[in-house]
Amino acid sequence: MFGLGAVDALADEQPSAPVAEIQPKSTVDFGDYQSGTLVKKAWDALAKNDLGAVLAYTNKCISLYSDQASKQQSSLSTYECSSYKSSQLGALNDVAASYYIQAQAYQAANMTDQAREGYKKVVLDYSYGQTWCPQKNGFLKFLKVADASKAKLAKMDGGSYDFGDYTSSQLIQKAWSALAADDLDAVKVYVGKTLELYGGKAKEMEASLSDYVTGSSDKIFKYWALNDVGTGLFILGQAYQNAGNREEAIKAYDRVIKEFTYAQCWNPCGKFWKPAEAAVEKKGMMASGSNWDYGDQSSSQLVDLSWQALAANDVKAVEAYVQKILSLYGAKAKEMQASLKDYATGSNDDIFKYWALNDVGTGLFILGQAYQGAGDKEDAIKAYKRLIAEFSYAQTWDPKGWFWKPAEAAQQKLNALN
Repeated sequence: MFGLGAVDALADEQPSAPVAEIQPKSTVDFGDYQSGTLVKKAWDALAKNDLGAVLAYTNKCISLYSDQASKQQSSLSTYECSSYKSSQLGALNDVAASYYIQAQAYQAANMTDQAREGYKKVVLDYSYGQTWCPQKNGFLKFLKVADASKAKLAKMDGGSYDFGDYTSSQLIQKAWSALAADDLDAVKVYVGKTLELYGGKAKEMEASLSDYVTGSSDKIFKYWALNDVGTGLFILGQAYQNAGNREEAIKAYDRVIKEFTYAQCWNPCGKFWKPAEAAVEKKGMMASGSNWDYGDQSSSQLVDLSWQALAANDVKAVEAYVQKILSLYGAKAKEMQASLKDYATGSNDDIFKYWALNDVGTGLFILGQAYQGAGDKEDAIKAYKRLIAEFSYAQTWDPKGWFWKPAEAAQQKLNALN
């Protein structure tokens, strides 16, 4: 059995014997030797079932960056939410991803002892690593690597599930981890336990409301059972949907909408969102044949997903992600814009204080680019003009280490279009 309470016990287990060198099926090219490059190549090798290449790329990443990763891990006490600060943790994120990719490759090769060691290494030594995991549809899924590793270990233990302290919050955390690991059975177990223990209380809280609770976070958290049960059913719907079980997915989404309408889910980066509204969106996507994953619905993740959709020339996906950014963060972005008379200056942290403005402005620029690339001049102009008119002081972080101004870039695009 594996769970949060069992982490300390892992340190007492002896590592398995080293694996004999496994030759890659294709030529190994380390490129620029950057950790991000090595991890991308490792993901590609995993998709091709090339264990030798996976080990070559991941071991190179680990050998070059593990010391730096350990220092970054020791500087943290929780996951980093800021997209800028997270981008400064490349060594930690990529070393954690390397062990996770290795473990998946070993597991696929039925080398279970080695797979366990990889997952345990993430949990014990690189617990705050985060990564983007490639999906079959060409997009990426955001993973908290240790959480996903715990779910993988639980499944390897034959479905011997650890409910921790049985609180609704911990059960939901485990359900999210199981969803990230594509473990439908585990999602069903954790959500089922949440409903069994807290479903009655959640219905009482729902019946006491006539609208969503507003005000401080503490006020909303008072409806903890309602929030966690509604969130659990939404997770269950996603798990069924990802598994291709449309009928059960709709049942789970409908139950959120009808029975736990006023549930709210806390985004650890500082935002509540509404599972019932998200369930309505998911049903709409299913009806249209799409399945966009909004991740944790943070503005930074939605911007990342928008960039990915732009790179894939998927205008509909860009529209979906940018509209989600606008609906969740547009009002906050306008408040931040109104508080400024010029671009924010100072340290990177000073500029990142205007996160909503920056991400909404960036989203509109991406949307304009998507329309322009598709030959839709009229809508491209609308997006660029809205950015300039409403969010002119937005700034976009380039992971290479600087900010640029999307409104100025949009004006250049407009000049070219006109």
